[in-house]
Order: sequence, then C-alpha cells, then structure tokens
Amino acid sequence: EAQAQLAGVTEGDELVAFNSSSYDRTEVIDLPDGSLGVVSVPGCGWSAINQGGHATEFPSVEIGEGFLDNGYLHVEWDEDGLLSSVRDQELAREVLAEGRRGNLFQLHEDHPRAFDAWDVDRTYLDHVADLVSVDSIEIVERDPLRAGVRIVRRFGESEIRQTMRLAAGSRRLEFHTEVDWHERHRFLKVAFPVAVRSSRATYEIQHGHIERPTVTNTSWDEARFEVCGHRWADLSEPGYGVALLNNCKYGYDIRGCVMRLSLLRGPGFPDPAADQGAHRFSYALLPHPDDFQRGGQVVAEAEFFNLPLSIVGGKNNGRVVTVHRPGVSIEAVKWADNSNDIVVRLCEVWGSRAPVRVTLHLPFSSVITTDLLERELTPLKQDGSSVTLQLRPFELVTLKFATSRRQKAPR
Repeated sequence: EAQAQLAGVTEGDELVAFNSSSYDRTEVIDLPDGSLGVVSVPGCGWSAINQGGHATEFPSVEIGEGFLDNGYLHVEWDEDGLLSSVRDQELAREVLAEGRRGNLFQLHEDHPRAFDAWDVDRTYLDHVADLVSVDSIEIVERDPLRAGVRIVRRFGESEIRQTMRLAAGSRRLEFHTEVDWHERHRFLKVAFPVAVRSSRATYEIQHGHIERPTVTNTSWDEARFEVCGHRWADLSEPGYGVALLNNCKYGYDIRGCVMRLSLLRGPGFPDPAADQGAHRFSYALLPHPDDFQRGGQVVAEAEFFNLPLSIVGGKNNGRVVTVHRPGVSIEAVKWADNSNDIVVRLCEVWGSRAPVRVTLHLPFSSVITTDLLERELTPLKQDGSSVTLQLRPFELVTLKFATSRRQKAPR
C-alpha cells in the first residue's frame, strides 16, 4: 500500500519498480504479463518502467547446446550438466580452475558426536560422494534478455531441479534450485573450484566482513573448517576475484581454490523429520575485477540478489535517500519511534575510513545523530538537503532528520 501511494495513481497499465537496496541498479525484470524488461532504478527509490520496448545497450544473451553467453561471461557445461568452463570475456580469463568442474554437488556423511541438529563435526570431510549423474538437461528460457537451462538430478530418495540462468548485462551466473530432500545424516554442499590463489577468504557478517584462512597451518586453522557468513563469500587475488552469493544459506568452506556453499542436512534429533521435504533457494557465482572492495560489485550485487525489485502499478519516479560513497550501506529508513522525524541508519561495510555525504530527498529542518534507541547525541551541520559525516571502519550510524511535524508518527 505504501509503494502504491508513492508510485502515484494510474488508470492504465503503467508500472513502477521499487529498489529497496542501497545502490542504483539496471537489470532485467519479469513483468506481470510474463515478458521481460530492463529498468534502471536508484537506490532506495523507484522508477517508472518503459514497456514500449526492450532496447538496451547490453549484448543479447545467446544459448545453445552446451553453452550460455551474454557478452560478459561465456559458460559451458558438459554431458553431466557440470560447468566445464566459465570464461570472463571482458578480462579474457578462465574463472574455473584448470581441469576442474564447477557447480558440483557433494554429499557427505554427517554424524556429529553430540548435538545432532546443531553441530557439524570435522569428520564429515572424511566421507564424500560427488553427485555427477544427471537425469535431464533442457533449455527452458531463450530470450535476448535472459536465457536458462534446467538440470535435474536424482540421488538416494531425493531430487534436485535447478535452473542455471544468465541475464543481459549481468556478471551473476545464477542457480535457482528446488530440492525434494529425503536424506538422513547427510550433508549437501555445492563446490566451485576457481582459478584464484589466495591464503585468505572473506565472508560477509552483519554490518561487515571477516577473513578466514584457506589453508590449515595450525590447529586453529583446522578447527575453522566451516564458516558462518551471510550473503556472500569472496576469494580474491591481486586484480581479480570470485564471489559466491546466496539468498538464504549461510555456511561456507573455502579450502585452497575450492569455494563451497552448505545447502542441506538431515539430523535425526531432536526432530526426526528435520529438513525433510521441499526446499527452494538460489545462489550465484560472481567473477569480478580487483578485490571485493575496489571492484565495488560484490556488496551491491549481494544486495540486489537478496532484494529483488518489486513492481506495482504507478507512474512516478523518486527516491528517499542517497549515500554518495561506495562501501556504505543503508540498513534502515523508518519513522522515529516517538515522533514523525525520519530515521536513516547506515553502516560502513568495507572496513575503510572516509567522509560520506547523505542526501534526504524529503523536507527536513535539522539532523542529529542518535544511538540505537534513538536518544539524541550530536547535531550535524546540513548543506541544503545533505549532511556530511566521517565514518570509521564498520561504523554503524543512526541519523534522525527532523520534519516540521513533531507529533507521534501514525502506526
């Protein structure tokens, strides 16, 4: 209802796309009539969709027997439906490790010595089966803006149905996955051996990231065989890197050049039916120039992957707030708890130190920093509709913009 108010009243078939991520984006979208379109939407804003045509500066996506190409990535798969090559066309380099295959599902035996549903013991690494057999490979989408191939695998009592998809103008190779899972005391992972050499990998955590070794030189390294992370994990060397994005699976392990995402388990206690049944999730491979910071793509692409554009009827364009610096994410935009002031919470996520300018595209009279309970701290000097502040690495800041109405906000 709020989006419909912002989008404006329309009696025709006009549409508006809303972008709740922090960053501007241009991407392919699914329209209500079943067709595809391209739309550019500012961060924390909305834009009218031009349905008159699909003209775009992006090269068309091509798909054929065993390959997928959008001008940025050239992807090939073999007779087992496994990735045999992911070629970065812009930087002229192979993404996968030589002689290795990607998007390989691996099934481990999983028998924790205690706390069946909560623990993963390192002994699971001692027993693994590669799931290479395939039931069917079928091209299911062929459009200049997007193409996809569906791969079906069966193993044990379970089935994986996966659509590998590549859109125009995108560096994300996406895997939209449905699993009918009926395995017990098994641990399912997916592996991507990549042509990147680094002794450390980076994982997103709340409002920042951590690093973990990719080699086991000490007992501490050996104990960190599984890493909790949020929307992305990244392995980068000077000048190039590969990120593994996900939309709901938060366990990783990266050893040497092999990046793996943890997908499903089958514990028997305390719930003997834990994880059994249908699951739907997505992950994506994102090759990128430089590291995850200087390339400037990983954090933004992870937000895009987790916050898809939403579409409502309307005709207006607009935005709420703009942050004029990469590496700063908008974590919340809300009414203040006890007034009609507007609260904007933002965070530095690269681990760098620099000034940032924040512009609120709504009228306000003053701005002040607050703590997380919205108790006022320090007034800030405003420059028109903007305010500039210094951010320390990983600093979380809450700004309260005073509006002309000070009464309690409606709920």
